[in-house]
Amino acid sequence: MLIQEIKGKSYILSGKKVFFHRYCDSGFKTKWTGLWSSSRKFLDYFSFKINEEWLSPENCVEFYYNDYSSSHIYSLEKMKVIENLFVQEDLKALTCKLTLEARENAEGKIFLEIGANIREREENWHDREYRVEKKENVFLISSQKGCLAISFSPTFSLLEKPTYKDHFPGELQRCFTPGYFVKDFQLSEKQKEEITAIFACGENEAEAVLNLIKTKNLLEEKVEAERVLPLGSEIKTNFSEISEIFNKSVIGLEKLKVEAKAGFGYVAGYPWFIQFWGRDLGWMLPAVIDYGNFEDARKCLETLMKFQSREGEIPNFISLEGKPSFGSIDATPLWILSMYHYIKNSGDLEFLKSSRQNLIKAFEWCVSKSDEKFLEAGKRETWMDSLDRDGKPVEVQAIWYSSLKALKKLFEILNEDILEEKEVEDLGKKIEEEFWNPSTQFYFDRIKWKFKDERKTVNAIFPIYFKISKNPIKVLERLESEEFTSPFGVRTISKNDEIFNPLGYHTGSVWSWITALLACVEFDHGREEKGLEYLRILRKMFDKNCIGSLDEAWNSENGDAILLKEIGYEPSGFYQGWGYALIVRCVDEHILGLNIDALNKTIYASPSLPDGMKIWRRKRIGNDLVEIEMERKGEELKLNLKSGRGKGYRLVKIPKV
Repeated sequence: MLIQEIKGKSYILSGKKVFFHRYCDSGFKTKWTGLWSSSRKFLDYFSFKINEEWLSPENCVEFYYNDYSSSHIYSLEKMKVIENLFVQEDLKALTCKLTLEARENAEGKIFLEIGANIREREENWHDREYRVEKKENVFLISSQKGCLAISFSPTFSLLEKPTYKDHFPGELQRCFTPGYFVKDFQLSEKQKEEITAIFACGENEAEAVLNLIKTKNLLEEKVEAERVLPLGSEIKTNFSEISEIFNKSVIGLEKLKVEAKAGFGYVAGYPWFIQFWGRDLGWMLPAVIDYGNFEDARKCLETLMKFQSREGEIPNFISLEGKPSFGSIDATPLWILSMYHYIKNSGDLEFLKSSRQNLIKAFEWCVSKSDEKFLEAGKRETWMDSLDRDGKPVEVQAIWYSSLKALKKLFEILNEDILEEKEVEDLGKKIEEEFWNPSTQFYFDRIKWKFKDERKTVNAIFPIYFKISKNPIKVLERLESEEFTSPFGVRTISKNDEIFNPLGYHTGSVWSWITALLACVEFDHGREEKGLEYLRILRKMFDKNCIGSLDEAWNSENGDAILLKEIGYEPSGFYQGWGYALIVRCVDEHILGLNIDALNKTIYASPSLPDGMKIWRRKRIGNDLVEIEMERKGEELKLNLKSGRGKGYRLVKIPKV
């Protein structure tokens, strides 16, 4: 790609131990760019100089990216330079392969300047001191916060000139430059020279050096950075936009995997939501399960269980260092829903048995937060956590109802009776009865004491998504209208509301996951063309600010990612997990309409394919890989299954609502 085609865009490289953020034109332009391990930054920037020419945005002419590696192409006076970067999945290191291709005879020196900035995510400027050592051709830059180990092949020397620099990439930062790393070169016309630099991180010198040695060994073994995706993620369809965003979403979720002190999980998003968020994971893990990564989904469920409070609450978020923070009303019932989705798709009965007490505690905590029917939220405990929505928010009740249905089924698998069917169904009826506003033909946003909030928000979608609503089409028609839908997706709040602001974080912007959620509901109700419209909007928004990514939210009038939050104007997260998740779920659970019961070898299917669609999915069910083929021509729908293990499945076709 030519640089002018992707001006202003950035990218992410990530493994389970590090992530690297940079701009496509080679710049390091914000406090979030650079090399990170978990929630600790190690490297602000690096920059090579060939004689008197720095490799920079001024001479970076092309950029290439394949999700797992990046290449910056520079045009200098006498040569072309290629800077290829990648991270290995399980190591705390960034590898840079620099290739010099001479157009004519050239000689001189290669210089490298680096800015070490070993700091916590929450920090900005700090006055910690750094020290520099060289041990067996490894340069060690250390502070009390950690160590950055650097090695070169062939070797470089260090022209020491230790300097502390203040700079202002949005907020005041301080970094340390040890001087220039330098090497002589001499090239004939058309000759090439390759140089490898490894930047390895560690909490101390020993860990940094170990990561460096392991990275060297992988390079010698020619182990590629590209990862193998789960087999259950395979899809083929003649609707290219569907397969395209499905594949991008699977890759997007897999790149959010992190192993840290807290355990294993999927962070909510890059670059700043680098924690395990209970609510986000409640929506993300079913997607991970849908594309067959049962092992990682289970490990993440275990991490959430490990930090479950004594009373049974699932954390709002867990820092990667292992510190939980509570105060989310929906994280706990969403965890129950994720558990149910995992068990019914994987058939992992042993895990269900071992998690029984955690499920009981989660249920008891939810009951303690209810008034015997509805869950009570604190002021900032919903997904709209920049708004005071204390009381009984409508989406929380819909999630609570669905989690009770899931809990009942989980305990039925254990041959236990924890809830009466009538008790659960009565709650669904009560939600519809008390939250439906017949005068506006829409749902109240929340109930607080006797006050019913008539503000019209996108939360009206949740009673439809969880199949409570008796008036779904009336609500859908309103959400589809210009009052809510813009060319960039569905607004969080009615355009006619007095607090509406198209760039307001929760007061008028568009969210990717909510737009995908509306697409899910459209397919559920046989409105395939409307569902496709919303998915096509999301397809258009991919790569808008960060290559290979989907933003968290954007301005509903112009699609800009700068939003108004309580702290002022700020970019939204540009690499966000639950946007990817709802796209994956839309395909499997709503277009294909699949509902899996691995324990009983039953596949329930309620497809909602657009006319003319052919789709093939290889989907993991228990320990099997099942090929699912569907095709729609007019009113005719063909559906075929083929088990990879020769198993027989009962196929139950369910008509759309």
